[in-house]
Amino acid sequence: MDCTKFRELISLYIDEESSAVQTQALEKHMETCGECRAALASQLKLRDMVCSSYVKTIDIDLSASIMGKINGAGEVKSKKPSSVKRLSMVVAAAAAVCVIAMAAMMSLNVDNNKVAGNEKLEEYVIEHVGSGVSDFQGEVEAVNIEK
Repeated sequence: MDCTKFRELISLYIDEESSAVQTQALEKHMETCGECRAALASQLKLRDMVCSSYVKTIDIDLSASIMGKINGAGEVKSKKPSSVKRLSMVVAAAAAVCVIAMAAMMSLNVDNNKVAGNEKLEEYVIEHVGSGVSDFQGEVEAVNIEK
């Protein structure tokens, strides 16, 4: 008799994960199969041995030491930061100040409407592209240069 399918069901049955249909099929099969009954008995014995090895014990000394630490938590000792930590904080602050200063200086030199050198290009285009009309009224927004 091929009991492979039922051996897998035994594992589900032991872990209480088998469905009612699977449980009923396994119980019906074990009525006629001594090997599966022996396998079930062996698995149950193994489960009981594993469960009994996890005896819950409470270490009273451990509980007392934890409670002592909790009760003494109000007494916090202040530690000064190490010199390396202080130095790294000073360096980080100095770097932040430098970045902010550079950003401020760059924003003073940049006009958002005109890029550096754009005025000269605009004068050149108006002077050379126009049809001799010197009273060009407008503004050059873009120039396409091809070689």
